[in-house]
Amino acid sequence: MVETTIINNTFKVVSELLAPDQEHLHTTATVVKYEFHYPADAPVPVITGYVDAHHRREVQYTGYDAFRIKGQLTLTVKEKEVILNGNLYYGHNENPALQHHFDGTLALFRETPPPPPPCPDDNDDSDDFPPQLAVDAPLFPYVNILPWPDNTPADSWLYFFSYDPAHTGTDSLYSLLAAIAPQKNRQAMEQLAIQFLQQDAPFTGQYYGNVQQVPPPFNSFPALYDAWVAAAHSSGREDISAGVDTTSWLPVIDQLWQNYFALAIIPGFNEPFAIALNKILLVCNLLQTQYSSEPPRVFTQEEIRQLLHANVLLPGKIFPLPPYATALSLPKDDSRIMPFAIGQLKMSRYRLLRYQPGEISGIQNVMKGEQKKTVQRQLQSKQETQQESSFQQHHNTGRYQQTSNDLLLETKQTLAGFTQSTAYDNFTTTYGPPTQAVLNGNWSSSLKPDSNGQQSDSGFMSRVLNSTVNRVSERISRIRSFSQYSEQEAVTSSLFDNRQGNGHFRGIYRWLNKVYRVTVENYGHRFLLELNIRQPAQDYILSQQSLNATDLQKPLSPAEKGISVFTDITISNYAQLLSYYQVDVIQPPPELLAYAAVVLRPGETEKYAHIPEHYAAEEASVTGIIADGAPVQMIKGIVGSSIFEVPASAPAPLGMHGETGQLPVSAIGPNLPDAPPYKPNDFIINIRIQCRVSEEKMNGWKAGIYRQISEAYQQRLSAYINTFSRLSGEHEQNNPELLRNTERSALQRRCIVLLMQVFHTKVGEAPDTRTAPLNDVRYDQFFREALEWDEMTWTFDDSPSVFSYALQGRNDSLRPFLQAQWARVLLPVRPAFNFQLLYYLSSGMIWPAPYPFVPVNEPDKQIAGHLKTSYNSNEYTKIEHSWEIVLPTAMQVVQEGSQLPEFTSSPHT
Repeated sequence: MVETTIINNTFKVVSELLAPDQEHLHTTATVVKYEFHYPADAPVPVITGYVDAHHRREVQYTGYDAFRIKGQLTLTVKEKEVILNGNLYYGHNENPALQHHFDGTLALFRETPPPPPPCPDDNDDSDDFPPQLAVDAPLFPYVNILPWPDNTPADSWLYFFSYDPAHTGTDSLYSLLAAIAPQKNRQAMEQLAIQFLQQDAPFTGQYYGNVQQVPPPFNSFPALYDAWVAAAHSSGREDISAGVDTTSWLPVIDQLWQNYFALAIIPGFNEPFAIALNKILLVCNLLQTQYSSEPPRVFTQEEIRQLLHANVLLPGKIFPLPPYATALSLPKDDSRIMPFAIGQLKMSRYRLLRYQPGEISGIQNVMKGEQKKTVQRQLQSKQETQQESSFQQHHNTGRYQQTSNDLLLETKQTLAGFTQSTAYDNFTTTYGPPTQAVLNGNWSSSLKPDSNGQQSDSGFMSRVLNSTVNRVSERISRIRSFSQYSEQEAVTSSLFDNRQGNGHFRGIYRWLNKVYRVTVENYGHRFLLELNIRQPAQDYILSQQSLNATDLQKPLSPAEKGISVFTDITISNYAQLLSYYQVDVIQPPPELLAYAAVVLRPGETEKYAHIPEHYAAEEASVTGIIADGAPVQMIKGIVGSSIFEVPASAPAPLGMHGETGQLPVSAIGPNLPDAPPYKPNDFIINIRIQCRVSEEKMNGWKAGIYRQISEAYQQRLSAYINTFSRLSGEHEQNNPELLRNTERSALQRRCIVLLMQVFHTKVGEAPDTRTAPLNDVRYDQFFREALEWDEMTWTFDDSPSVFSYALQGRNDSLRPFLQAQWARVLLPVRPAFNFQLLYYLSSGMIWPAPYPFVPVNEPDKQIAGHLKTSYNSNEYTKIEHSWEIVLPTAMQVVQEGSQLPEFTSSPHT
C-alpha cells in the first residue's frame, strides 16, 4: 500500500506500508518506508528510510540550490489504521523562523496487508529468532573489497549511448567546439556555449529553452519516459514502441544533442530542461536501438530497464573540458586520490537469544541423615582518615637585649640612675698617745634622682618595673582530625537437611551462559575511493601549535641539517644552527686575522714582535722613511727569515712561514754611525705582521659549537617526545573511541582538501569571476553528502619515514597518527552519488542532476560499466551468514536435578 503527499508543490513524500519479511515473521512491529523527492517530479528520491512505532526518525536534506528539509517523522499504529505524521521545516532560508512549516498527517493506511506465506528454508543457520529477543545491536561495519574486472562489460550498449556526429553541420556547436578543443582554451569553449544558450549568432533559434519549444513528438517524450520507467518496474510486457520510424528524426535529434552539449558545458543552468532533454535522448536511443535492425529487436523487461537508465557517453574530442590557464598544478606532497575498487558494505550484528546453564561451578554433597549448613560471608570495610595541622609562633622584644629574670638585678640596674649623698654633722677626730684616735660627731645618707624634678614613690616603682626587658612569646598549635569508618557485610546461609531423606543428596551449581546470534548483513555494493595522504597529522599539529602554543615539529638532527662532524661547522652557518637549536649562550668564533707591529727608530737595530697566541705569522708589510740629510741613505733588515730594504724598489708584502711566539726584527744601514749621538728623526721603520688563526684554535671552537648544538638537539628532542606523549595521552587512560574520532575528523579535513584540489587542477578559477568562496562552500557540501564518512577506514604507514621512532607508542594513543608519514584512506561513496563523483573526478565539476541523468566521460567508461553492473537499487538488506556464540557470565544457577550434565555436541571448528 503506497501513499503520496505533495507539500506546497515543492516536494513530495512517498510512503509504503511494508509487510513483515521472511526473516521477521514472528515480529509484530509495523514498518513504513518513506521517500522524499525534490523537486516533486524528481524520479530519484533524496531521502529514504524506514520508521516504526517505537522510534522517531530525524530527516534532513540540503540541495544544491540551498533548499532545506529538516524535521521528524513518527508512526502511530491503531487497531485498524496506521498514521504517518510529519513535523517538517522546509525552504531556502537557513533561519527556521523564516521557513515553511508542515505539521500533520503524511499518510493514512486503513488496513494492514497480510504477511506473505513463509517459504521453505533448508539452511539450519538461518532459523527464526525466538520471540523473547531482547538485544539487537550492530557490532561493526566492514567492506568486502572486490577487484576491478579487467575488461569493459560486453553488454555496454545497455549502459551507455553516445552522439553520432555524422549528421551534424560544420557550423553546429559540436563542430565549433571540436575545432577549438586542441587549443586547450576553456574560456573560449564556454563562451561558445553561452552564445548558444543566449541564441547569439551563429546559433540564433537553435536553443529550445524548455520542453514546450521542442518539436513534437519529442516534447511528449519526458512524460513517455516516466510512463516507461513505471512500466519497466511492473509485470506488464506490452510493446511500447511498435510502428515507430526513427530515420526522419535525425535532424531534430542532432539539434537536441547540441542543446545537451551547451548545458553540459554550463552545468546547473536550466537544470529541469537538462533533465527533460536527457529523458528525450534516452527514449530516442531506446527506439533507435530497437529499430536499427530488421526485424526489430525484442527486449526483455530487464533490458528495457537498463536502456531507460543508460548514461550519456560524452564525446572525447570535447569532454572533459581543459582547465583554465590559472589552474593550479598538481600538489608537490605526492598525495593522490583515485578510484580503488567496488566493495560490498556489510554489517555484523548480534542478538541475544537466550540464557543456558554451562559448566559446573560447584557441588554440595549431603549424605543420608546428614544436615549441612554453609555460610558465605563477604565483608567490605572502608576507613577514611583526614588530619590537618598548623603551627604559629610570634616574638616581640623591647629595647633591651638582656634576658635575665632576676628582678633584683634589674632593679639595681635601674637604681644606677640615682645619686646617693652622705652628710656629716660636727664630725671631729682627736689623736691620743701614739696610735689612739677618737671620732666625735654624726652623719646621714640620702638617695636622689639625677634630674632636678620631683618623683613620687609610685612613679619610682613604675619606672623600675617598666625599664626591664619587654618580651612577649605567643605559640599557637591547631590540630584537626577526621576519621570515618564504614563496613558492609553480606552473609549467605544455606541449609541442606537430609535427615529425613532416603539416600544421599547432591546439589549442583552451574555457571549461566549467554547465547548470542551473530549475523552478517549485506548492505549492497559501494564505490570505494583510495586517498593517500602524506603526513596526515600536519594540519592537526599546526592547529595545536596555534591554539595551545604547543611545538609539535620534530627537531632535525645535526646530520639532517648537514652537520655530520664538527668540521662541517663554519663561520657562515654557526649562527643559524645556534638559532635553530635555541642555544642561549653564544660563543663567537675567533678572529681569522690578528696583527703584530714593531717600530724601529735610530739607535734600534733589533726588536721582537709578539705573535698572538694561537696565531701564526702569514705576511709582513714594511714601511720606512729616511729623512733628508740623514747619514743613512739605505736600510736593510730581516723580518723572521725574509729580507727587506728601505726604501724598497718594488714594495710588496713579505711572506712569512707560520712563525709563532717571538718574531725577531732587525735592521742595518751602510752609513749608520757606530756610536751615538743619533738624530731622533733620521729615519723610522714600521713593520706590520699579519697573523692567521691556527687550525687547532679553529677546530676547538668548532668542537665547542658542535657540542652545544648536540646537547641542545637532545634537549629539544626530549621536550618533543614529552609533548607528543602528553598530547597523545600515553600517560593516562584514554577513551579509544575519542582518539579515533580525533583521527577521523583530521583525516576528513585532509580528504576534503585533497578532493578540492581536483577542482583547482582540472578547472581552476575563471579569470573574470570571483566565485572562489562560493565554490568552496558548494563543493564542501557536495563531498559531505556524496561520501559515507562514517564508514571511512584508514591505516597509517611510516615507510619511508622521516621519523626514526615512528609508531613506537601505544595503540590506544595518538602517536601512530601524529608521527605517520602516510595515511591510506578508503572512503565509500553513497550509491546515489556514484556517477556524480566519478564525473567530478574526471572533470572537476559537479553534475547537479541525479542518476541516471549523469553523463560519463570516455576515460571513465570501464569504471562506469562495472558500477552499473554492481549497482544495487534494492535498499533492503540481506542476511548472508549467521552463527551462535556462547559467552560465560559471573552468575550461577542451581540445577533442578542431581544428574551430572553431559556435553555430547561436537565442538566448533
